[in-house]
Amino acid sequence: MPEQITACADCRGMAANLLPVLGHTDCVKAIRAEQQAARRFWIRINPQGCVEGSALGEYVGPNVEDAHKQFTPRARDRKRETTEGYRHELIGHAEWKQRAEPCLLGQCEHRKRAAS
Repeated sequence: MPEQITACADCRGMAANLLPVLGHTDCVKAIRAEQQAARRFWIRINPQGCVEGSALGEYVGPNVEDAHKQFTPRARDRKRETTEGYRHELIGHAEWKQRAEPCLLGQCEHRKRAAS
C-alpha cells in the first residue's frame, strides 16, 4: 500500500486561500491529489451506454437538467434526446477514469462492438 502523504498546516492554509503552494513538494502533491479526487464530472451517455461528453461539475451545476442544458442547449433537442435514451450522470474522478476516459479516447468496448 502506498504511503499516505499529508500537507503541512502552512501549505494547507495557502491552498485554502487559493494561493499557490510553494516550497513543499510533498505538500503540493498531497493537496493536488486531494483536489483531483474531490472533483466531480457530469458525463453524457448515449443510448448504447457510451460516454460522449464530459464537463467539470463545479462549472455546470448540481442538477441533471443543468448538465443536459450544458451539452444540448435547445429544449427541443433535449426532449428528443431524453426520449431516445440519452442520460447524464454526476460521477467522481476515479469513476470518470474508468467509465468516461476510454469512451472519450475511442478505446471503449462500445466502439469495439460497433466496429465488429
